[in-house]
Amino acid sequence: MEYDVFVPGDYFFDLIYTGLPEFPMLGREVYAQGIIATGGAMFITATSLHRLGVRVGWAACFGNDYYSQYVRGLALAEGVDLSLACEVDKPYRRVTTSIPFQGERAFVTYYDPPPIDLDAHWLAAMRRCSFKHLHLGGIMSLERLTPLVEEARAHGATVSMDCQDVPNLPEACTWPRLLNLVDIFMPNAREALLISGTSAVESALYRLMEWTKIVVVKDGANGAWIGTEGTIIHAPAVNAGPAVDTTGAGDCFNAGFLLGYVVEHAPLERCARYANICGGLSVTQVGGATAAPTRAELDAWLARLGD
Repeated sequence: MEYDVFVPGDYFFDLIYTGLPEFPMLGREVYAQGIIATGGAMFITATSLHRLGVRVGWAACFGNDYYSQYVRGLALAEGVDLSLACEVDKPYRRVTTSIPFQGERAFVTYYDPPPIDLDAHWLAAMRRCSFKHLHLGGIMSLERLTPLVEEARAHGATVSMDCQDVPNLPEACTWPRLLNLVDIFMPNAREALLISGTSAVESALYRLMEWTKIVVVKDGANGAWIGTEGTIIHAPAVNAGPAVDTTGAGDCFNAGFLLGYVVEHAPLERCARYANICGGLSVTQVGGATAAPTRAELDAWLARLGD
């Protein structure tokens, strides 16, 4: 099996309420105007990459419960390759209820403890295939990240890593050592500021460039910023329509960037252009991957923008 991008990481079942007249309060009931059940977490990344024509191998883990099988069915319907995924004969529930309201979101999440050693599963899956790039959907400890990166390097692969706005993010790990292991670090602006201990995106980029080769900062309506070898590049945002739901926008952005970087070996400005289009389109509908574009849709937007 040959892939462009290897994606470890699990699914989430996302239940998203929309059109609330007010935010819920204790003791009161409010009625949403819409609801959608869809896949979250690495389902969004895998689906977004696949729609762009990127050969993606998703080493997911699914249980025998309804939530697992629902998202597995969505992935198969999309045509996502699940050859590297495993199924266990026990529940492995990973569920998030999302309540978007006035541009913000509240979440309630439940997840079962992993029924297997996920790191061992991912390493075994990596050894069963060939791939050009390893993409990690969030931060990991140095102890967990190191074996995965070593295996990727044995394949001659490059490595990218997104971030997560976890509690105590600045102290979450030894950032210089962690980021030195990856080729591309892809936080959002808030995360970049917290990690770098700075108060401006530009300053954050210079600090993070000291620790890793390429820094890609997602800055919402301000577009994206790329820092590499002491140089900063700004890529303006693409307004594809009113923002309905920002769930998964960063994952769709990542998919567009990796299309350019891994598959096309495009200049970083071009990679960011792809990323901003994908991220901009993703927020126009409810659900992380609902509006993730196909390659044809991406090309149509590039033509529309005069690229």
